[in-house]
Amino acid sequence: MASYELASQFTEDAFAKEDLICERSACAAKILKGDPCFYIATIVIGQRGRFIAPFILCKLCWCMPQTADRLFCAAKILKGDPCFYIATIVIGQRGRFVCATCHRHYQGKAATSMRPTAQRPNPQRPNPQGNAQVIRQNINAAWRPAVAQQPPPRVVATSAGPDIAVPSSWAQPGYSVNHAQYGAERERWAKQAYAVPPAETISLEITAVREGGNRRKGARGIPFGNICEGRKDVDARIDAPGLITLSLDTILPKIQAFATGFPWRQDQFVIRDGGWVDLSTHPPRQPYFYSQCTQATRKGLRAMTFKSKFFLLYVVVPTAQWEDYETWLEKAEEERFSMGSQSEPLFLPSATRSIHSSVQSSALAVASEPLFLPSATRSIHSSALAVAGTQADSLTISSVEAPSEAALSKAPVKRPFQREIASVPSSPPLKKMASANVGFRSPDREQLREVLQSGGTTDIDVRQMLTIQHENIEFFPIPTRPLSVILDDPKLHAAFRTDTELSHSGRLTVQTSTDDMLGVGGFKTAHPGFLTLLSAPEIPLGSRPRQKVAVKRPFYKKYPPGSSTNPINFSIGRYTISDELPKLFREANVLYWARSLLTFAYEYIDHCVANSSDTPPFHIPRLRFVEAGLALSHDHTQPGHKSKSLTMPRAGYLVEELITDDFIKYIHNMDCNPMLDPYEVGYEIAEFLACTQHIQFAKTGGLAFISDYQGGLEILSDPQVLTHPLVNKGKDDIFGDGNIERAVSTFEKEHNCNKFCKWSGFKLKIYEKLEIDEAETETD
Repeated sequence: MASYELASQFTEDAFAKEDLICERSACAAKILKGDPCFYIATIVIGQRGRFIAPFILCKLCWCMPQTADRLFCAAKILKGDPCFYIATIVIGQRGRFVCATCHRHYQGKAATSMRPTAQRPNPQRPNPQGNAQVIRQNINAAWRPAVAQQPPPRVVATSAGPDIAVPSSWAQPGYSVNHAQYGAERERWAKQAYAVPPAETISLEITAVREGGNRRKGARGIPFGNICEGRKDVDARIDAPGLITLSLDTILPKIQAFATGFPWRQDQFVIRDGGWVDLSTHPPRQPYFYSQCTQATRKGLRAMTFKSKFFLLYVVVPTAQWEDYETWLEKAEEERFSMGSQSEPLFLPSATRSIHSSVQSSALAVASEPLFLPSATRSIHSSALAVAGTQADSLTISSVEAPSEAALSKAPVKRPFQREIASVPSSPPLKKMASANVGFRSPDREQLREVLQSGGTTDIDVRQMLTIQHENIEFFPIPTRPLSVILDDPKLHAAFRTDTELSHSGRLTVQTSTDDMLGVGGFKTAHPGFLTLLSAPEIPLGSRPRQKVAVKRPFYKKYPPGSSTNPINFSIGRYTISDELPKLFREANVLYWARSLLTFAYEYIDHCVANSSDTPPFHIPRLRFVEAGLALSHDHTQPGHKSKSLTMPRAGYLVEELITDDFIKYIHNMDCNPMLDPYEVGYEIAEFLACTQHIQFAKTGGLAFISDYQGGLEILSDPQVLTHPLVNKGKDDIFGDGNIERAVSTFEKEHNCNKFCKWSGFKLKIYEKLEIDEAETETD
C-alpha cells in the first residue's frame, strides 16, 4: 500500500427517490425516479439549497461529467490485484476500496486531496492495543545523542484513532534534515530571548574610501562620492564579523547608487578600523571595541567602568577594482563623445553631479538638453572640463550599459595614477576629451576696444542711486467680493477697511525719480517698484520676491512763488500723512467696489449665455481689474516715546500689479460710450465695456455703474464708480470727486447701444443716442 491516501467527495449515492424538477430556473429539467440527483447547498446560513439534474441532462447546472461518478465501473478486484482506499472528506462517513482505474480517476478530481495513510478499521487485521512502554522506549531512543549518526527510529502510535487529515510534513516522525541547525538556532534565539537590551553602546562613523593617498601625511584612503554614514546605539560587545556585516549593509547601497550599472564586487571590499587594521583578521566571538571603552574608576584599578566612545570604520575599495571602474567610466565617456545625436539626454553614473562650478556654469550656458555626467570626474583637469563645457550642447547619449567581467578583463591597460592629494579626491584628466576638436574664435579688435572703453569707466549716476527708496511696509490687500456676498453680509455694508488680521509685513522698493515715472495723472503719480512680502497672500500680488509693481501716490502741484499757474511749470508736492491717507483709502475703496460691479456684470452675462438657446454672435472679452493693496510705511519711534516698539505710519502707497501692455483709455469718466474709433486697437473691448455699463445700470435699477475704463488688453486700472443722486443724498465723499451724478441721470439719453447690448440673449432695453445735428434738423 502507498504511504499516502486520497480523500475525495462521493456523489454516486445521490439518486432521486421520486420524480423531481430541476430547481434551477434556467433549466427546469425533469429528473425521473432513480436518476442521479444532486443537492447544491448555499453559502447563506439558514437558506435552503437546490436539487439539480446531472450533467448529461443539464450542462448548465453541473460542472462535472457523469462518467466521473463511476456509476458503471463495479470492476472485480481479484486477490493480489492493486486495491486503493479512497477516503471521504465528509466527517464520519466511511471510505471505499476502488480499483486502479478508479484511483487514477479520483486523483484527477478537483475535490480530491492527498494525505498520509491514516489508521482505519480493517476486518482482516485486528487493531493492536497501545503499549505505553514501547512508546517511551522509542521516544528515548530518538532523543539519545549516542545514536545521532544512525537513522532515527520512527515513533509510531499503535492505538487506533479517528480518521483525520495529517499534513504531509508530519509523515516522517523523529529527526530529519530540518533538525540539523537546531543547536545553533536554539542558542541564537535563547540569547535574544533572555538577553536584556544592551546598556553599553558605542557610535560608529562608516566611510567609503578607495586605496591610495599620501601616506606621509597620514592619509588612510581617498574618500569618493561623499559616502559617509553614522550609526549609534551599537552594542559595545559586537565582534569583528558583526562589524563587517553592519558596515557592508550600511555603505553598499550608497556605493551602488554612486555608480549605477557598474558591477561592484563586494566580496573584495576590505573593512578597516581607524588604525587601518583589517577586521577580517580578528577572531570572531570576541568584542572588538569593548576593551577600549573600559577604564579604571577613582576607587582603584581593579574596579573598571564602561564609557561609550566614537569609532571610525572604512569600507575600502581595492585599487584594481577602482581601476576597472575608471576604465568603465572612460569607455562610457568615449561613447558619449563619439555620438552626436541629441535625441535623448545623457544618463551616466551620478558621480559628476557635484562637478566643479566652472564646468557646470559653462555646460549650462550652452547645453540645450539636460546633461548628466558620471560622478567620478568631480576634480577633472580644467582644460578637459572646458572641452566638456564647449561640446555639451551637441553630445548626448541615451544610456550606458555596464560592461561584463570579460569586457573588463580585455580592457586596455590603465594609465598609471597621477600624484594625488590626500584630502582632495581626484581622477586623471581624460585624454580622449583633451584631444577633441575645440572651436576657438578671436574677438574683433575694434569691438573689444569699444567694450573695454565702455566697461572700464566707473561713471555712476549717483543722483539716480539716491532716488531709490526702501520702505518697511504693512500691506493690506484689496479683496474681490461678489455683490451678492456684500449684500447678504451686514458686516460688509461698508467701505474698504484695513484688517490687521489679513495684513502682511514686507518691503517695498520705489524708484522715486521723475525720469523713471510710469505716468502722471491729474492727482496721482505712478512709479516702478518691487514688492516683497514675508508671508504669501491669497492674491497673486506679492506671492514671489521682488515682484514688479506700480506704486501710486497722490500729489498736488507746486508752482514757483510769484508765477502764474502754468500747467507745465510746476513741481510735485506731497501731502502730509493725515491728508494723504484719506485720499488713498478713497482710491482703494473705488477699486474695491469697481471689482465687485464688474464681477456682477460677468455673472449676468454668463447666466444669459447659459440659458439662451442661441450662441452669441461675438466673442466675449474677459477682463479684470488689477490686483492691488494699500501699503503703509512705518517710521521709527516718535520723539519722547520710551518704547521702541511704538511706530506710526510715515507714508502711504497704492500698490498695483504692473500692466505690461500698452495703456489704452477705453471710456472717459464723463461719457458712457467708447472713446476709440472703430479702426483703432481696442475698439471692440471698448464696446463690450460700454455694454457692461448698460448691464450694471439696468440691473442695479439705475443706481450705479463703472466709468473711466482704462488699462491694458486684459487688465484694467484706475476706475471710477458713478452713482445716482438718490445714493449720494447731498454727500460729497461718495466714491470721491470723480463721481459725476449727472452721468447716471442722463445715461438713457447719452448711451448708444452697440452689438453687445442688442443681442437678444441679454434682454436689455435698447437706447439710441441722437446726434445734436440730426435732432436740430428734425426740429426744423
